Amino acid sequence: MKPQQEGFSLIELLICIGILSLLLTISLPSMTSFTGQQRVAAQIIEIRNSLQLARSLAVMDGKIWKFCMLDAQQNCVKQNGVSVAVFRDDNNDNQRGHDEKRKNVSSIEGVNIKLSASNRTYIRFKRTGESMESGNFQVCSSDANFAQGRQVIIYRSGRIRLSKDTNQDGYHKSSSGPISCVI
Repeated sequence: MKPQQEGFSLIELLICIGILSLLLTISLPSMTSFTGQQRVAAQIIEIRNSLQLARSLAVMDGKIWKFCMLDAQQNCVKQNGVSVAVFRDDNNDNQRGHDEKRKNVSSIEGVNIKLSASNRTYIRFKRTGESMESGNFQVCSSDANFAQGRQVIIYRSGRIRLSKDTNQDGYHKSSSGPISCVI
């Protein structure tokens, strides 16, 4: 009588590996899209929270506070920034100086952000909580295959809102139609 062998044969293992690799190949594009969506969503929330912080600080401090994207030299820019910041620009030079009060600085990773705000590179809040500029931040994934974008919209009243996908087609809407990141 032959002793009974335990375990898997080589053919069974190869079939399992083949099935797993097929499933991984099918699910990888969905995972890439999901990662792009999550990066955009996280940056949108970060921008909204920072704008709300700037507004609250302006009301509490009784002075003008700014929110902007900063380049490597700490200048406010409309796009291609490396970080976002909330600070009190006491000398009004549109730069975050080392001696100026700041409350929040966070890096920008995996997304492209563009500010559209009346030819300004920043958003300012008055001590009443109103914004001195209206506009929006459009956030897109750095992945060129991910065409959907989102916006943070700022009103002169100081109201801050996020774009919405009103018809569940995967594209958030602005007043001019779907927000697209295709260049």
